[in-house]
Amino acid sequence: MGEEIAISLKNVSKCFKRYARPVDRLKEIILPSKSYAQEFWALRDISFEIMKGETMGIIGRNGAGKSTLLQMICGTLTPTSGKVQVNGRVAALLELGAGFNPEFTGRENVYMNGAIMGLSRIEVDERFDRVAAFADIKDFIDQPVKTYSSGMYVRLAFASAIHVDPDILIVDEALAVGDMFFQAKCMSRMRTMMESGVTVMFVSHDTSSVKALCQRGVFLENGELKQIGKASEVVATYISLVHGDMNQELKLKLEDNKEKSEENFHNQDVEKNSKLEPDSAISQIFVSTDKEVELAEGSHRYGDGGAKVLDIKLLNSQNLPATQLESKEEFTIQASILFDKDFPTFCFGYVIRDIKGIDVIGTTTVGERFHVPSVTHGEIYVVEMKVSNILNSGIYTLNFGVELPIVINQNHIGLEYIIDALVFKVKVAENPLDRFTGNVYVSASIDYLKVNSTVIPSQNYDCDRRFTPEDCHTSQSLN
Repeated sequence: MGEEIAISLKNVSKCFKRYARPVDRLKEIILPSKSYAQEFWALRDISFEIMKGETMGIIGRNGAGKSTLLQMICGTLTPTSGKVQVNGRVAALLELGAGFNPEFTGRENVYMNGAIMGLSRIEVDERFDRVAAFADIKDFIDQPVKTYSSGMYVRLAFASAIHVDPDILIVDEALAVGDMFFQAKCMSRMRTMMESGVTVMFVSHDTSSVKALCQRGVFLENGELKQIGKASEVVATYISLVHGDMNQELKLKLEDNKEKSEENFHNQDVEKNSKLEPDSAISQIFVSTDKEVELAEGSHRYGDGGAKVLDIKLLNSQNLPATQLESKEEFTIQASILFDKDFPTFCFGYVIRDIKGIDVIGTTTVGERFHVPSVTHGEIYVVEMKVSNILNSGIYTLNFGVELPIVINQNHIGLEYIIDALVFKVKVAENPLDRFTGNVYVSASIDYLKVNSTVIPSQNYDCDRRFTPEDCHTSQSLN
């Protein structure tokens, strides 16, 4: 295996045997010429490589084979066929507290884990205080692990794994157990390890985390390698398949209870503050209304059908098509939609993502309390959403979707989604005073009150209300 390759899998498959009754396993041992088992192939013919210092995300639905794959890389499972090669020390969090002896204390388990990873007692001594501080389970470090909560388990397991200075770190959903403060601390530490050159395999159902942390992704489906490539592209494929399944379930429910669903369409929207008419008429149409046009290179469409986005444009504050926006500039998203089915209503919306594929801002007509009336087969709608640019300078992509609400803002059938429909740039603000940190700019209401440091208020104040200058008139001197 090349020196720059951390993990290599070549035609790896894993088969498990399942027995209808425990006695069948014994029969097969006594009579090896006859099989009493049913074969279950958890993985079939998996091949890919991970380079040193790379972060790889593994995604897929439950039962796809993700955990089996990681266990073979760690050596706790042997492949039925194929070859797995690993170059470097591996630290893994495959499941909660894996490798811990429940009868041992946390301290004893830290030392045992270090020994398993090839560290001497002196090396563990040097690391122990850092492990204990990161885990932050206080006096429980000297209590048996069987008395730990699930959160304490994962704290100690993660702290032990990262402090053995691994070349390869494997994390399988374990961080979902910790509280939000510990998760944030773990993510920060993982980023530091990635920057220092540690190879990371990260399994999560949180696709936003996969896009944020990983350069590449692997999508497993029913034990087979569905896709491998750029993390954001792999996530888009995964989401499109999941949405497809959700659409099918919703369609079945809709057919089973069609009369009630029709009634819901007419009753649920109908908050008193819902808008039934556009704020202003569309003055000029820039999008195609007679044919589907080619969108940005690499754009991806999916959905259940019934609606087709023909074209989509970004308009600047002069109401002209643009690929570049100024800081804080007003802009418009204009799209044309062809319907080839009748629908009692529809909703649409957008999401803007940064260059890493992370959702930054977005909204829908549902979120804006805007109700669109029924549409019929063959109708074309031109729709607009006017937005104030609150994005920092950088490169962004625009995603657009059309949905059929079943239960408003809870269950929607995705008629069509377009991922990365447009690419645009936000310029650096010319005036330095208009530049800001963070991804988006949100205006703040700012007040201040100068209080003489030698006086203190003589009365108690309600912390929920704001100080006023009059509050400082009743005070006493410290002298």
